[in-house]
Amino acid sequence: MLDKIIRITKSVCPECLKEIQGNIIERESRILFEKYCVEHGTFNIVVSRFPEDYKMLSDCYFHFVPTSSIQKEYYICATRKCNINCPICFLYHCQDKAELSEDRLIKKMRELKCVERFTFSHGEPTLDETLPVKIRILKKGAKLVNIHTNGLKLSDYKYAASLKAAGIDHVSLQFDGFNIDTYIALRGQDLLEVKLKALDNLRMLSIPATLNVTVSKGVNDNEMGKIFDFVVKNKNIKDISYITYCHYDPKNNNLDRYIMPDDLLLYLENYTKGKILRKNIVAFQKLFYAYCSAFKKSKCFNYYHYLIIRTNDDYCPIDQYIDLNKVGPKIDNYKIKNKIISRFTLLKILLSSLKPKSLLLTPYGLSLFFKGGYPKDPGKLFVVTFASICDPYKYDAQIALNCGQGIVTQTDEHKNYGTYIIEELKKERTSS
Repeated sequence: MLDKIIRITKSVCPECLKEIQGNIIERESRILFEKYCVEHGTFNIVVSRFPEDYKMLSDCYFHFVPTSSIQKEYYICATRKCNINCPICFLYHCQDKAELSEDRLIKKMRELKCVERFTFSHGEPTLDETLPVKIRILKKGAKLVNIHTNGLKLSDYKYAASLKAAGIDHVSLQFDGFNIDTYIALRGQDLLEVKLKALDNLRMLSIPATLNVTVSKGVNDNEMGKIFDFVVKNKNIKDISYITYCHYDPKNNNLDRYIMPDDLLLYLENYTKGKILRKNIVAFQKLFYAYCSAFKKSKCFNYYHYLIIRTNDDYCPIDQYIDLNKVGPKIDNYKIKNKIISRFTLLKILLSSLKPKSLLLTPYGLSLFFKGGYPKDPGKLFVVTFASICDPYKYDAQIALNCGQGIVTQTDEHKNYGTYIIEELKKERTSS
């Protein structure tokens, strides 16, 4: 069977980082991302083992998700300092080492008026002694404030309480599983008890949490299910993000650890014995793309999202509340007619596809429709995300245009975080 080109994009050579053409191709019942560098040869990675699903979602995504929308979420790089030494960290490759000043933060907050959420990230934000002050600055500007953290300082209740007092809305905690060997492989040391203590403090302080799980094939992919069960039982956790392993340095030969989000869906289907079905997660993405169209939000194509509802002693996936078999054709009809979906249209699609038990989700539905997001207090609902972040092997310039995050540093501002990663890596190669 001959290769079929699905899409042509721009990318970079993983070795020299020169801009080169990238082809999304169908070959032998798989979707590959293939590119050729004159100096370093051909590179390819498997993007999907389900070509029909990939093509269907790709068509839907590029029709509905706006590339020209105003970026509404930004990372804030307050410090490049860190208190652990993760072997897989992107931080080593960043050339911009300057600390973020309060004046710079105030200036950017005023300029980026449409930004709804700022997330302190890049480096360990809790090492910035002025973090509570900066949180207060953003809260005075009526912004949602989150931090990405390894949790070491949050294991101290008094410190966690100081962030609560400053007004923090949410904490995204790096959490890679329950196996000590996993932390040694990915983080360089045993951090399990520290993570659990940090989560306990967040629960006692009623600070909603997300678990950011780096999934590395052969290291902790077998822990996805156990982490999922943990989230179901802990109502303070509002999201779990399974983020696939990134490969930043060509000198580190760890490509065998690669896994793409498409594969992660099957892991969860197998673990839940079909209670969560891969096909339903795929179908839900159409609804998510329609939501992006209605609320003019940019989101990365390499992210899959799914909603889970906690019950008294178990959970139900969103397909028990919304008939996804009805939703898909209705959304397809708008794509066929080359129409964009408005908020009113999205509401009509949802109301005509609800199952009887969906009344239980009314508060979340109202928040989603009127505010563009679900309530801060996670309660019954949590989101499962399967994600891949840009690195030199996966970087796809067309997808990066829709990146769901921008970034602000002391010396730089970039609307698309994926492109920022590649630019920082290029600076490193140039300076070395």
